[in-house]
Amino acid sequence: MQKDSSEQGFTLIELIVVIVILGILAAFAIPRFVNLQNDARRSVLQGISGSLQAASALAYSKALVSTPVQTGASGTISVPGAGTNGTVALAYGYPTAGSISTMLQDTTNFGVSAAGTTATFWPTSAGNSAQCNVVYTAATSSIVPPTIVPPTIVTTSTDCS
Repeated sequence: MQKDSSEQGFTLIELIVVIVILGILAAFAIPRFVNLQNDARRSVLQGISGSLQAASALAYSKALVSTPVQTGASGTISVPGAGTNGTVALAYGYPTAGSISTMLQDTTNFGVSAAGTTATFWPTSAGNSAQCNVVYTAATSSIVPPTIVPPTIVTTSTDCS
């Protein structure tokens, strides 16, 4: 049996060259185009921001319908499952910086730090929490109709690596 000379395959050198080229692409080019971790952390920040806005609005609504109305400089509302025995501290009808995290259902994947009138939330997987966080600043003045002075929520996602 003789082999037909037209039936030739790749040489070992050609296969090694292709594998080396694929390795170089995998090591350098692909991670630059597929940066899913940073995008995921930014999405977590957007989720936290939305949760804080919803929790703040819920607490304010509950403060308005409670008897007596809890929109003064200090007050409390009862929210089942939140805070100590379901009690959430308020400032001008909105959750304080120390109590806003109790309004959130699950805080296991992000860190929380409250000081004064601000609470900072960051993904625990983020290496630089100073550039990858959400800052909740509690309301610091009374509500003057028809203007409502809500708390501010600032998202920083410049370096979520």
